[in-house]
Amino acid sequence: MSPLPHAFIEPDLSLADVADPNDKLGIEIFSGHRAGLKFNQALMGRNRFFDEIADRIYEFKGRYEDQCSGRYYFDLVQTLRDLAGEYDRVVEVGVYMGGSSAIFGGGIAKFDYDLDLVDIDARFLRFAYERIRRAFPEAVDRVRLFHGDLPHYVQNVLSPEKTKSLIHHDGAHDFNQVVKDLSSLSFVRDKIHAVICQDTHLRGTPEYMNFVDLALYAVFGTEVRYAPIGSAYDEWDQRTSPNKYQGNYFMPGVPEGVVVPLAENPFIYPHPSMKLEQFL
Repeated sequence: MSPLPHAFIEPDLSLADVADPNDKLGIEIFSGHRAGLKFNQALMGRNRFFDEIADRIYEFKGRYEDQCSGRYYFDLVQTLRDLAGEYDRVVEVGVYMGGSSAIFGGGIAKFDYDLDLVDIDARFLRFAYERIRRAFPEAVDRVRLFHGDLPHYVQNVLSPEKTKSLIHHDGAHDFNQVVKDLSSLSFVRDKIHAVICQDTHLRGTPEYMNFVDLALYAVFGTEVRYAPIGSAYDEWDQRTSPNKYQGNYFMPGVPEGVVVPLAENPFIYPHPSMKLEQFL
């Protein structure tokens, strides 16, 4: 694999000419799960912003997979609304097939922010961009694609630019990488309002070391203050048993994600003497 550019890249405009962008991009789809937002009676009718976003997302006809619950996407919209005015940019780290990207794209016009998508796979970035473009064409001028990882994004973008960001982390889930990612944010903490972490309930085989919640404790301490978002499953739910795709499962009773406000949470790690370069 060639080295990542750790820089902004352009969308693939030729994807606009194909009915299904994945015919060209060839992204592996695992379960094919879709959140089915428009038909979720427990969610629709409770937040007009969410309803409008869900209606427009539904029109996308290509093949894709959502990796979050419908409740999680609903809570993302609630969070964008509740924190409106506290940030002027959303940074999504790890986009895969654009489930959360589409939500964030729909929020641009409603809550007035720019959106940066960050991923180490250019195919994911371009697929997510195309989902946004088809549902919210009026918003794409405010969307940028950063091909690289979060520590390099911090170094190359957040450090020199003057902005207040809301970070959404749903990239690598293994403990070591999440610690590196979250630690890199300590070097620009004054430019971040809050960090949203997804899959805090995820576990799997030792190969993947999915411990997002424990990485949060490592960086912010065991007394980290957060607001839970998304779904939590009881012990009888089949999703609390390893699946057939990667052996992943959810811990019962644990929230799917958390919102961590930085004003209430000091960085316990890294040590103040450490440098950003050590996390690249």
